[in-house]
Amino acid sequence: MKKTLYTLLLCGLSLLLFASCEKENGKSYTGRDSKPAATMKGVFYAAVQNADETIKIMPGKSKSAQAQVCVFESSVSDVTLNISFKVAPDGLAVYNAAHPGEQAQLLPSSAYEFVSNNMILARFNKASTYAKLRIIASGLENDVLYVLPITIDKVEGTDLWGLAEQPYGFIKAIQTIEGPEGGDGSMEFPFELRTVEDMLAIGDNLVSGDKTYFKMMNDIDMSEMPTKEIDDPDNPGSKIKVPTKWVPLNNKSPYLKAIDFDGQGHTISNFYCDYDEGDYPSFFGVLNGYCHDVTFLNAKVVVKTAQRDGILAGYCGLQDASKGVRGDCARVHIQGELDHRLSSKYGAGGFFGFMGTGALYACSADVDIKSKLNNVGGLAGYCGKEVEIIDCWTSGIIRGGQRVGGILGGTVGDDDPTVPIKIVNCYSTAKVYGSFGIGGIGGYFTKATANPTGVDPGNIFENCIAWNEEIHANWNVNTEVFGEITSGDVSHYSCGAVIGYCAVKNTLKGNVRNPAMAYNSVIFFDYTDAFSLYDQPDTSPETPLSPIPVAGANYNYPYHGTAAPAGKTLSEVAQSLGWSSAIWDFSAELPKLRPDAQVGPVPDVSAGGQLPGFENNDL
Repeated sequence: MKKTLYTLLLCGLSLLLFASCEKENGKSYTGRDSKPAATMKGVFYAAVQNADETIKIMPGKSKSAQAQVCVFESSVSDVTLNISFKVAPDGLAVYNAAHPGEQAQLLPSSAYEFVSNNMILARFNKASTYAKLRIIASGLENDVLYVLPITIDKVEGTDLWGLAEQPYGFIKAIQTIEGPEGGDGSMEFPFELRTVEDMLAIGDNLVSGDKTYFKMMNDIDMSEMPTKEIDDPDNPGSKIKVPTKWVPLNNKSPYLKAIDFDGQGHTISNFYCDYDEGDYPSFFGVLNGYCHDVTFLNAKVVVKTAQRDGILAGYCGLQDASKGVRGDCARVHIQGELDHRLSSKYGAGGFFGFMGTGALYACSADVDIKSKLNNVGGLAGYCGKEVEIIDCWTSGIIRGGQRVGGILGGTVGDDDPTVPIKIVNCYSTAKVYGSFGIGGIGGYFTKATANPTGVDPGNIFENCIAWNEEIHANWNVNTEVFGEITSGDVSHYSCGAVIGYCAVKNTLKGNVRNPAMAYNSVIFFDYTDAFSLYDQPDTSPETPLSPIPVAGANYNYPYHGTAAPAGKTLSEVAQSLGWSSAIWDFSAELPKLRPDAQVGPVPDVSAGGQLPGFENNDL
């Protein structure tokens, strides 16, 4: 993608911003009364950033634009004002007079709507909040330039206001069947990513409240970060060159910058982030949208502030589903390291620190995770309510305090059984270290405020395989010497081959453990004389789990599943559980995910009811 691409339009469904307040100082005042400009509460105009650029839109599609009011010269209101726009057809003649070679037509009323049109200009500010318009390719002719002039309609809060001599902002649009070079961020023409510079420009083209589309065109090595000049802290007045640092793409509340990131099977290698000036050092910050078909190789994230975090994002969606922020991943693979030891916020995972609302499909993490806190997992540290993890695997080393799992560390809060957490057809070979609630697949899965025997949190674990190389349930979190065992309190202790600490009414079906887990050369339990592995049948809320009591162990609620037949490979065990050969390749001892596995959320449907890549498939 050419660097100039990112100076054109703000991408996705918001390709235009009206924010150029400093370019209008040459305008004069044409006030509504005889008062001099100095007494005005505001002299206003609509300004357009990248005024020479044009929204290109496919027939039947729509895109969004945002507009704001700017204050003329030094006129600044000392009260807060509410302002709205209106369409100004007379502004078309002004535009055409200034562009005699274009002779644009007025955008018809069928091709636009105000989605929101109530702007606030805070006292002493020179720019208002944004109004939003939706531009629709309806009733347009191909390759004809249309212009929508807008200007200020109403001002509430004062009668002492006026308009600049040229108060119009102009939205330009062309209906076309050809996409721009390098894409425009729409679903039809995603921005094309070819270089590190393209990757660094992603954040500049995300717009709050809209979804922007990107696709990788080749593998990208993030170790080739460009340098930038900064002030030399040791020599005032001098400059030094330093590598550009990765800024998480969606790291500011309310986290409404939505994205569709299509890796097209390509690899991002040597990604590094130690961002410490905002939220969630990671690739996305908060994943709001869909990431798919990409591999992160040799990635590393270092958490220097109080953050729950992962390599891909700190949060997948948000815990509050009503905010409309959801994250989904399909065919995403991460190999790398997360150093979470300096953080004071629990929640660390290979993909996410926390999964609020979202899902992982056919994803994997080969990760080295270091944390001294609770809720640590190979894919995610912990989760809320609306979460699915389907057809995934993990490997590597996962180290934490309490609630540590090969796939997911645990849950938080009082889960709603009508909105279950699902972990299905997953396996882990990871080494898992922690103190309490340690499991090969999941760490802690019960309600936060109740005993595991009397609650129904609604969690579902089905056809998962705990093939972990090592599960060490009394690791001292204050040392890096993992073979050094410290004494612990047997009364407050629970560890399971599949789940470390499990509500007895969880739905547990078809889950299997490595038959060598109890007697191989690595340590499974510290308390080898007190605890043992044993087979446990499938359970449901109607047929609860029944752990074998251990004297003095008041918090012993493990779930071990059943031992796989001796001598079977992990691939053979997975096949016996009915895992799909359309998703998994069973040709080796360990199953691997197929790059073309047909899993994940339904593709976005356009406003015209069309799925991408298909014709005449109105829904």
